[in-house]
Amino acid sequence: MIDNHDNFTHLLHSVVISTRDEVTLLRAAMDDTGLTSCIMISPPDAGCFMGVGWWRALVADAPAPAFLDCGMAAGRAAEGLRAGLAGVIVDPACTQHVALAELARVTGGRCLRARPDAHVIGGPDAALRLRGYLRRARPPHDA
Repeated sequence: MIDNHDNFTHLLHSVVISTRDEVTLLRAAMDDTGLTSCIMISPPDAGCFMGVGWWRALVADAPAPAFLDCGMAAGRAAEGLRAGLAGVIVDPACTQHVALAELARVTGGRCLRARPDAHVIGGPDAALRLRGYLRRARPPHDA
């Protein structure tokens, strides 16, 4: 299905993941905070330059659903959905959204039209800041 990111991602914490260390840090932070649901998203356009195989390997044993940002690359998004990814993010200007939505429906994945707001892991206090982000309640969504 095509999702405007306001359909469900506003309910979840979103964290940008680009390394195995970040996956490990997220797992530990989720354990520390008792958080059981969030989503991981790749860096912008990572599907275009790193590919589906890289993302699948990176998030293979990850503690949360993982969304690959494919930018304008509908082919990469389709590849990711066929490979079993939880979801893909495709630029709103991409003309293949309807086809990707149908593929997502068939594969049980999701196709987002835009990146959700997300925490970027980094800096000297990365673990502390990540735990702080995960502890904050998500604001109510304006319908």
